[in-house]
Amino acid sequence: MASFIMISNPVRNSKRLLAQTAIAGSFALAATTMSAHAEAPNVVTTIKPLHSIASAVMEGVGKPHIIIDGAASPHGFALKPSQAFLLQGADVVFWIGPSLSASLAKPISAMAADATTVELMDVANMDHLPYREGANFDSHDHGDHEDHASHEDHDEHKKHADHEEHDGHDEHADHEDHGDHSEHADHKDHDEHEEHDEHEHEGAEKEHAHSEHAHDSEHEHEKHADAGHADEHGHDHEGAMDPHIWLNPDNGIAIAAVMAETLAKADPDNAEIYKKNAAAFAERIETLETKIAETLKPVEGKKFVVFHDAYHHFEHHFDFEASGAITISPETVASASRVAEIQDQIKDLSVTCVFQEPQFDAKLVDVVLEGSDARKGTLDPLGTELDNGADLYPELLSSLSASLNSCLSGQS
Repeated sequence: MASFIMISNPVRNSKRLLAQTAIAGSFALAATTMSAHAEAPNVVTTIKPLHSIASAVMEGVGKPHIIIDGAASPHGFALKPSQAFLLQGADVVFWIGPSLSASLAKPISAMAADATTVELMDVANMDHLPYREGANFDSHDHGDHEDHASHEDHDEHKKHADHEEHDGHDEHADHEDHGDHSEHADHKDHDEHEEHDEHEHEGAEKEHAHSEHAHDSEHEHEKHADAGHADEHGHDHEGAMDPHIWLNPDNGIAIAAVMAETLAKADPDNAEIYKKNAAAFAERIETLETKIAETLKPVEGKKFVVFHDAYHHFEHHFDFEASGAITISPETVASASRVAEIQDQIKDLSVTCVFQEPQFDAKLVDVVLEGSDARKGTLDPLGTELDNGADLYPELLSSLSASLNSCLSGQS
C-alpha cells in the first residue's frame, strides 16, 4: 500500500499567514470605521451649501446626508420616499426654514419629530436682509439698510474681531426673535409711506402685521406650510427676510458655529473636534473673503441683472449690488410686460451682463437679451455642478466672484 506524506511548504504557509493577517486587519479597520460612524449623530441637511458646511464641521467624525441634491431647487421641492427615509432616521436636521423650502416644513415636523431640528433663519448672530421690493432695485437698494449706511461701517462689520467665539455683529445680537429686522423693515416702510400720504393707513396695517409675524414665527411657519407660502411664489415679499443667508460669508461662519454647538450637545465625546473644525472653517472663509474682494474690484461699478433675487446677501456683503432681477421668485413665470420692463432697464442703465441659473431654463434670459449688447453669464447660488463635500461652500463663493468678474470684464 502506497503511503502519502503531506509536506508543508513554509514559504506558501508564510504567505497565507500574511494574507490572513492582512484580511483580519482590514476587517478590524472596517469595523473600527463603522463603529466611529455609527457613534456619530445621523445628520440630515437640505441644500448643498448646508451639507458642505456640515461636512467641514463633522470632518473626522462622520458625514451628513443631503435631501436637495444636484440641480434640484429648494423652491417647490417635492420630497421622495428615499429622502423621507433620511428624515425618519435623523438625529439632527439643519435647514434654512420654510421661507426657502415651504414644502419641507410638514415632512420635517412629522418625520423628524424626535430629531433636533435647527431652523437657521431663526438662530442668533445671523445677518439678515429684507427682500428687495420689486425686481428693479438699482435705484433704491443702497438706501434700504441704515445699519449699513456707509462703506466704513461695512468694513468694520466685516472685521468681526471676535469670530473665535462667533458672537460678533453686535447689531444683530438679538436676532433670535428677529425684532431688530422687524423694526428696520417697518422704518423703511414708514419712510416710503411718508412720500405717499394716501397710503399711510394701509402702510400702518402692514407694519403691524409684520411686527406680529416677527414675534410669532412659529405660527407663521405653520400658516405658510398650509397655504403654500405666498412669499416663496413671489406674491408678497414685503417685510419678509431673504432666506439665501448662506451667500454672506459671515453667515456661513455663523452657521458652522451653530452646527458645532448643536453637534457637541448631541455627541459630547466629539465636541472638541466639532469646535476645532468650525474654527478652521471660519479661518478659511475669512481668508477667502479677501480674495473675493480682490476678484470683484476690477469690475466694480459695472451694471448687471440676475435671474432671480437670490444674491442679495453676497452682493451686500461685498458692496457689489445688482441692478435688478428678471423675476423675484423663480417659480413665478415672468410676464410679457415684465420682460419688456427689464429689457428697457438693461438699455437705460447700460447693463453689461445678465446672469442665468443652471437650475432654470435659460430661454427666458435669451429673450431678455434680445436687442441689447449685454452679455450672458451664469451664477449658481447652490453649487449645482460642484462636488458635495467640505470644499463645496468655499468653491461656491469663489465661483460667484469668478463668474461676475468673467462676464463683466468681457472674458466670457
